[in-house]
Amino acid sequence: MINKTIASGLALSLLFVAGCKSNGSGETAQRDSYRCEQVRSLGSSIPKKRCTTAQQRAAERAEAQEQIRNSQRSVLSGDG
Repeated sequence: MINKTIASGLALSLLFVAGCKSNGSGETAQRDSYRCEQVRSLGSSIPKKRCTTAQQRAAERAEAQEQIRNSQRSVLSGDG
């Protein structure tokens, strides 16, 4: 009886420790440069949570720079 109690106690302890170790939230967040921020949309004072990776932020930054270049070209050429 005591052996079964000890064995089940050890099994529960191992499951608990394995569960705590396997969440991986910190390691994955650091590896992918995952970042969350509170963003307010236009016309709303209620912030929403927005999470992005470093790669997504770099792509958005490049797209924004391209849009600025295009708008500057249209102003200088007199198209817009």
